[in-house]
Parts: sequence; structure tokens; C-alpha cells
Amino acid sequence: MEKLNNIKAIFIDIDGTLTNSKKEVTTVTKEAIKRIVGMGIKVIICSGRGNKYVQNKAKEANTSQYIITSNGAQIYDFNERKALYQKGIEKDTLKNIVQFINDKKIGCIINCPTIRYSNKYLKRMMDPEELKFNNFDEINDKIFLQLVVETDNYNSMKNIMDYIDKYKDIHVLNISRNYIKGITTDNKYYIDVNNIDVNKGNAIAEFLKIFNISKDDALCFGDHINDTDMFYACKYKIAMGNANEELKRISSYVTLKNDEDGVAYFLNNYII
Repeated sequence: MEKLNNIKAIFIDIDGTLTNSKKEVTTVTKEAIKRIVGMGIKVIICSGRGNKYVQNKAKEANTSQYIITSNGAQIYDFNERKALYQKGIEKDTLKNIVQFINDKKIGCIINCPTIRYSNKYLKRMMDPEELKFNNFDEINDKIFLQLVVETDNYNSMKNIMDYIDKYKDIHVLNISRNYIKGITTDNKYYIDVNNIDVNKGNAIAEFLKIFNISKDDALCFGDHINDTDMFYACKYKIAMGNANEELKRISSYVTLKNDEDGVAYFLNNYII
């Protein structure tokens, strides 16, 4: 690939892309992103994770002030503390699904615009500022960006997937790799559930529209299935060396693995 001189916006996934296998943003990656932003190029984290986590990673990585969270359900300006775009799950739909999950005693997280809620069955620790709920009606937020379901039982997850499939206004946008492979001995499976119109690609298209940037001047990095729509939203699609084969097949370029500073390698060689 020749050096790219037209790029105005770069979108980067977090897990398996921006961060290494230790969940770290390395110094070489931070420095490369800082130089890119200094060139006037917008660098935006585009992740399936919630607002607070993505904000923290963005600040750590020296990106621009804009983030795309919950698999594209939100575009947020953390300097101005305001959402530029949001599309959530309908309350009645989410309430029914959460009740079904609670009845099965399975863990879940609800991403709202600036905070997350978890039910009492979630096994992993949440951040101190995040809230617990026993009943869905305890949640005061009015916008529900994403539901994350976690279980260590393969059949329980399949049961939940079948139940969610009955609702036409939502879809499962991200699935743990071991569930996709049918591995039944893993100790954790997860899915991300969003409004049917939500995906990373639609959010990127909205971002480009807001800032009057052409798709031809946009580039993205990703590694997993929830990055597929992101790839179709940008002209330049950079798959990590550790990405799944579908992303590699539709990519413009395959860079080094996330544990080899693949993002920094590409930025330093083809943008800076």
C-alpha cells in the first residue's frame, strides 16, 4: 500500500486492536496516535464497550475527544460531555428480556449514555461508580444503548439467543469467539444486544456526515465480527494480524498483530 495523504478520520476498535493481550495501550501506540491527532486527523475509538471504559481508553491513547460506544449506539464528545448521536433499545423490549435473564439467574449489563448497570447475577466485578439493580424498574435512565449478557453455560446462552431472536427490533451484534466455534467447555460466553439499526458502520456514517468527511477519507482498524460493518463504512479497512478471516478477506491491508503494535506500525509507515 502506498502512503495515504488524504485521511481525515481514523476509527479504531479496542480489544484485540488498540490494546494488546494484556489490555494495555503500548507507549509506541500512544505516541503514534498523538502524532496523528497533531496532524489534524480525527482519531476515534469505536468499541462495543460502554461510555466510561471507552472514554478512559481514549484519554490513555491520546485520541480525539469523540468516541463511538456500545457497538455504534452512541457518538459522544467527552470534552463537551454531550452525545452527538444515540439510538437505544425500546424500553418494553429490554424489560422483557431482562426479566427472562433474571428468571434464569444469568448475569447482564445495561449500557446507558454515561453509566452501566448490572444485575445481581453478574459474576465479574464492576467499576465502583457503576450501579447494581435487582429489578429493571429500578433503573432511572431513559435511554438504553446496549444489553450485554454473560454466562458460563453454553446451553443457557443458546436459550437466551433463541428468546432474543423473537424480537424484531433488536439484534445480537457481537458474540464471544468460543460460542461461535461451539466450544462447550469455556467458562465464559457473552453477547451484545442492540437496536436493529445499530452497528459500528452506521455510527461511522453518522460521524462522517456530522463532520462533513467523505468515506473516501476514512480509515478503520478492527479484528472481530462486530467490526465488519465498520469496514464497509470506510474506504481503507485495516485488519489486525490476529483478526478473523472474514475481516482479512475484505480488508485493504493486514497489519501486524495487536501484540506486535499493529496499529502503530501501520500509522507510522502509511500515514505519518
